[in-house]
Amino acid sequence: MLDKLSLRTKIFFISICGILIACVASIILTLINVSQQEEMVKSKLFLAAEDLSNSFQDQFYERYGDIKVFAQYFKNTQGLSRENVITLNQFSVLYGIYDLILVCDLNGKLLAVNDKSPDDKKINSEMLYAMNFSKTKWFKETLARNFLEDPKKGFSNVYFQDAEFNTMVEKVYNVKKYGTIFSTLIYNTKGDPIGIISSHADFFWLENTISRVYDSFVNSGLKSLEINLLDSNGTLILDFHPASNEYKNIVVHNENYLNKFNLVKAGQTAAIQAQKGLEGVLESENIRRKEIQFTAYKLISGMKIVDKLNWKVLVRIDKDEALSAINKTKIIFSLLLVTILIITIAVSIYFSTEISKIIMNLAAKLSHGNQELNRTSAEVNQESQKLSAASIQQTSALQETASAVNEISAMMNKTSEMADMSQKKSEESRNKITAGKSAIEKMVHSIANIRSSNQNVLNEVVEGNKRISEIVKFISEIENKTKVIDEIVFQTKILSFNASVEAARAGEHGRGFSIVAEEVGNLAQMSGNSSSEISALLENSVDKVKSIIDDTKNNIERIMLISKEAVQSGEEVSRECMEIFEIIFANSEEVNTLIYEISNSSREQARGVAEINNAMSELDTLTNQNSKIAQKSSETSAILFNQSHELEALTKGLMDIVYGHNDNSSAIDISEDDSSHKSFSKKSENKNLNIEKFIKNTKREYPNEIIKKIDKNEKLFIKSERKINKNEKYLSKNDKNVKNENKKDGVPKYNDDRFEEL
Repeated sequence: MLDKLSLRTKIFFISICGILIACVASIILTLINVSQQEEMVKSKLFLAAEDLSNSFQDQFYERYGDIKVFAQYFKNTQGLSRENVITLNQFSVLYGIYDLILVCDLNGKLLAVNDKSPDDKKINSEMLYAMNFSKTKWFKETLARNFLEDPKKGFSNVYFQDAEFNTMVEKVYNVKKYGTIFSTLIYNTKGDPIGIISSHADFFWLENTISRVYDSFVNSGLKSLEINLLDSNGTLILDFHPASNEYKNIVVHNENYLNKFNLVKAGQTAAIQAQKGLEGVLESENIRRKEIQFTAYKLISGMKIVDKLNWKVLVRIDKDEALSAINKTKIIFSLLLVTILIITIAVSIYFSTEISKIIMNLAAKLSHGNQELNRTSAEVNQESQKLSAASIQQTSALQETASAVNEISAMMNKTSEMADMSQKKSEESRNKITAGKSAIEKMVHSIANIRSSNQNVLNEVVEGNKRISEIVKFISEIENKTKVIDEIVFQTKILSFNASVEAARAGEHGRGFSIVAEEVGNLAQMSGNSSSEISALLENSVDKVKSIIDDTKNNIERIMLISKEAVQSGEEVSRECMEIFEIIFANSEEVNTLIYEISNSSREQARGVAEINNAMSELDTLTNQNSKIAQKSSETSAILFNQSHELEALTKGLMDIVYGHNDNSSAIDISEDDSSHKSFSKKSENKNLNIEKFIKNTKREYPNEIIKKIDKNEKLFIKSERKINKNEKYLSKNDKNVKNENKKDGVPKYNDDRFEEL
């Protein structure tokens, strides 16, 4: 069915198919890209959750350690003192997060509390001294040692109270305060508990990290970020959603939700998954605002937090905002795709029309090309006439070659005798040369030994240098030990002196310094031992240096002796080489004499060969000319045949392509008359038989040397004949057209009877 369509229709159809395939591929790639971008958004959310998890762990680990450090400063606390208050103020200002740090005895009485806020301002904390904290949760739990612990991770002896609104801190600061409590026991130097210290930290220590994460999302164009922190029961203890607060990057403590709203009980999918200990990203609905969001959920666990705390973090973002850029891309892609489709269809119509016109013009030019065939047939006839004349000249040149070869025959005998004698002398020379080669090999081997010996000397020298370097390094180590001992002796003297002085001052209490004096004695003993070791090392180093020097000297003397013997051996071998090559020289003189006689004979041969060369040169020139002419005739005939049929087939094919296939169109008649080809082939066979008969007669009349030349020319001639016969197969198919041309021009055709003698 497609054959009946015009070229314009086919090109248009192919273009449309290509466009559709490209569109489908583009749509598929776009959908894949959209899916990948959506996964990238989810991946970014999960990475943010991991970042928050790691940051929360770091902060918790530091706050947990802070309270234990604070407790170390109050081991000797006996009561209220201004010095303790100052210390607590310094802690509060230095860390910037502790609203109150309380130190109480085991009965709940307040011993000390900071009276300055983290920003170094005076606060009304004196009112707390009138209170007893024995009934507070943090005090009772700490006293009962209900600590949040994990000894394997290094967490022990600290009570932690989750984030909540602290009424006590609110009374002191007169503002709502939301934070956590860390408490631990204070132990005296004997290890007995003497009090409790409790730090009430503003939840800012955790919220500061959230602000940093939000800034990174805002820079990416995502402002609807929401972060929730859940306690072990799934209750909200941190709610960060700047979109509900005019996109301000601050944490709002909403009493209506914090410590009250449980996302797990409310059915929030991500919270339920996190409560099960799972991690990941999913699409879910915001229960409070009824918005579809992408939510990343992760359990906060690691080496810097107690797993029993069981905090979960949720990082959420509105789906519409997350996919807004992707949706814009879809719209732009759709518009571009429709535009490109319309433009491509218009261009396809235009180019299909233009290509059809070009091919129609090409078909007209091909029709004109058929006229060139007439000139080609005329060239074939002219080349055939040249081939006839060249063949006659070739026969004459062969006869001259035969006469010249007879004269060369006699000279070849004498040359053969001289060649035999030269061969014998050559054998003798070869034997002597072989002996000379053996002697030379010995000499080379001896020289190689010399080189090896010299290399050994060099290697020993290098090794000696390395050993000397070791000695230098060894002595350097001894010097370093000497310096260390000197320093130890100096420090020993100072320690001994100080110990004596302090012991004298302390009297009865100076018994501890007796231990120092004893250690000083030990150091002195170590100094004496080190001095003995150094003396031994020095003696060993001197002996080692002498041993290395002696070994190096002996090795060098031994290697030099071997090198001397190798040189003497090389000299003897060199003398043998000289004697052998003198014999070779004498034999070469005899060979030169024989070669001279051969040269005289060769000059006589050269004269005869020169005549042969002249004749053969002419024969070769004519043969090459005939071969080229025959080849040219074959190529021209083949071109003529191929052009006539290819042009006709191409013209018809182009018309079918341009206008579509027509079943009623006339077929090309390619049948031909083979009778002329059969006749010509028979005559060619007769011609080959006559040539073979002439060659056989020539072989009987002339010597073997001439026969070899004739055989060579015979092979070249037969090769040319094969090429001509091969091309005749192509020419025979067009005999009918050639006959018509011969009748018109009056030129004999290539298989005319008059060419048989050639």
